[in-house]
Amino acid sequence: MATRPWLTPEETPQAEKLGPNESWALLERTRIGRLAVRAGDGVDIFPVNFIVKDHAVYLRSAPGSKLVDIAQTPSVAFEIDGSRWRTHWSVVLHGVAERMSYDTDIVDSGVLDLPTMTSSSKWNYIRITPTSVTGRRFVSRPR
Repeated sequence: MATRPWLTPEETPQAEKLGPNESWALLERTRIGRLAVRAGDGVDIFPVNFIVKDHAVYLRSAPGSKLVDIAQTPSVAFEIDGSRWRTHWSVVLHGVAERMSYDTDIVDSGVLDLPTMTSSSKWNYIRITPTSVTGRRFVSRPR
């Protein structure tokens, strides 16, 4: 018996739009995200760990292309996603990234306590101030 490689419209999982509060709650519970920055004529995507405080995203960075790209074009996208059983979700934040330069802002944000994913020194701190946050959730059908 052959199986169909496509779904009818009735079988296609429908995405549910998440409200701002639920999108922020997912951002606050998640630890790994992806930062998309404009790099020359293209886009680079970096996996990063992060924290959320006062509806802003904070992360650490080693010196390198990520910081250069943000300085040249501060408009970024930030994405998280996850699954639990058959429920899948994604939150996308668009915003403006900036390298933090004031010690009081850095300390108050809590980013100093953020562990790094790699062993490299990460003494640059980035704040993403959102311009929009959208979320989606859908339930996959059983196989």
